[in-house]
Amino acid sequence: MTEYTYDVVIIGSGASGTTVAFEAQAAGLKVAIIEERSWGGTCVLRGCDPKKVLIGAAEARNLSTRLRGKGIKQAASISWQDLMAFKETFVEDVPESRLESFQEAGIETFFGQAIFQDSHTLQVGKDLLNAEKIVIATGAVPSSLKVEGQEYIQNSDDFLSLKELPESVVFIGGGYISFEFASIALAAGREVHIIHHNSEPLKKFDPDFVAALVSNMKEEGVHFHFDIDITKIVKNNGKLHIDGKNNFSLNTDLIIGATGRTPNIAHLALEKANIDYTKKGITVNEKMQTVNNEHIYACGDVAASKGAPLTPVVSMEALLVAKNILGKDEKINYPAIPSVVFTSPKLASIGISMEEAKANPEKYQIKSHDTTNWYTYKRTNEQLALAKIIEDRETGQIRGAHFLSEEADYMINYIAILMKASLTLADLNSVIFAYPSPASDLTALN
Repeated sequence: MTEYTYDVVIIGSGASGTTVAFEAQAAGLKVAIIEERSWGGTCVLRGCDPKKVLIGAAEARNLSTRLRGKGIKQAASISWQDLMAFKETFVEDVPESRLESFQEAGIETFFGQAIFQDSHTLQVGKDLLNAEKIVIATGAVPSSLKVEGQEYIQNSDDFLSLKELPESVVFIGGGYISFEFASIALAAGREVHIIHHNSEPLKKFDPDFVAALVSNMKEEGVHFHFDIDITKIVKNNGKLHIDGKNNFSLNTDLIIGATGRTPNIAHLALEKANIDYTKKGITVNEKMQTVNNEHIYACGDVAASKGAPLTPVVSMEALLVAKNILGKDEKINYPAIPSVVFTSPKLASIGISMEEAKANPEKYQIKSHDTTNWYTYKRTNEQLALAKIIEDRETGQIRGAHFLSEEADYMINYIAILMKASLTLADLNSVIFAYPSPASDLTALN
């Protein structure tokens, strides 16, 4: 057994772990980082980045479909093999490049599972790492559905690595992963089903817009099965047969489970370091420190923080951890965080929910707009474009916003800037935007 001593040891090389490692190393600390899977983490290898490459192809296909007969002769079709090969160009060099960047910076690297021996010591294979500070940034992993035949259920990692996309695909779960993957598979011309255990998919988004999105996706061809509890999956003559309560029955070629993600902590032996955790992740305070050990931090998807499991939030938490390791005494303060479901159309949200706004009518004003017939959306023949702006009645400042359109991701980012600057939509009257563009529509939402 070989022993090493460091100022900081980070477990996990994703967005949060990498941020802390480079910040600490730049400050002159002796740093080591541990990775058990592939250098780079979830977002760049098997999450946001490769997913968005696939979505780009779906967007191109959907746009050409909407404009067919309006200047475009035929809709584009997706070659799954070519698309996956293109996706691979974004991820294939990441592990080696990330590893080289650590080594060139003087950050020592260890490959394997990290196991706590005590609150200052980690074992990785035959190595013992002693550290003054430890940062847990191991992220989350896909949850598994406990059901007979669960071995036939694949996960989001598998979907993003499919060499062939079969003719029929079932997605289990009513979250953004199911919806986004369903949009991709549908655009690729496959038969697509979404099964959800209740009738409230995408729970964190405006229910009116969710209902409109579901209706639109149904019209496009997605089959939704709500209030279905799966009881058994069997393989029969090459097909997967799904049974559910109330006589539900469905045959398919591929099943993707997207029922959420679980903090990646099972192998860490957290009890040996007296680290508290729940099913939501490692318990941390506002400084991202673990409850019983101020020298141990957790950030990103593995932490049970108030931040949403989104890459920008992960990076924000990591920067705060780095500052506190370097002697600052800062508490996390989350701004309004935009969230987007990259379906077609896209669904986006920021700030307070519609539920909260409706519960406090004396405080908030809701401005609803059907923008389907606005020039921005008509020129690409969008069939559905909606917006809701929630304003503070006293100040006129924006407290929340919800969009459903192909441009929803752009619009929600504009609103994020306005909310950060405490501006109103009326304040934009003195700003000249490029016209015609989605930004030039902002003042019309007032």
